[in-house]
Amino acid sequence: MKIYYPTIFYRGEKYFIAVVPDLQGCLTQGDDLSDAMFWAVDAIGTWLDGLDEKDYPAPSKVADVDLSDFPEGSFVNIVEFDTEKYFHTIRYEAHKAGLNIKQTAELLGAPYRTVQNWFNGTRQPPPWFERLVVKEIQAAAE
Repeated sequence: MKIYYPTIFYRGEKYFIAVVPDLQGCLTQGDDLSDAMFWAVDAIGTWLDGLDEKDYPAPSKVADVDLSDFPEGSFVNIVEFDTEKYFHTIRYEAHKAGLNIKQTAELLGAPYRTVQNWFNGTRQPPPWFERLVVKEIQAAAE
């Protein structure tokens, strides 16, 4: 399932800030706009984690987003949240199992840097391999 949340972005003193007004308290930051957009997806996933899809708050229309309380230069962009991509990933399953990057790498016998790249989204394994790794993590958590 894909859901599209309007997200407010603005430049703070040091970071770009992202606020998802439809999800109370859902905000994050990044070193630049691209980084803030990446972390906005993660913030949405964290906020929605544990809810049934039927209970997800409906996204507002972009035209209904009020920027009056935000700094000048703030803007709204749509952030796509794909439940399949977020909730069925190595990072998500490792987090559910209480494993950090190092523990996940040790469990899999994989290089730390490779697992770190999977966790931060800079690289992704092929889908067939990711499914195998997810099953391995789930089995270890049982």
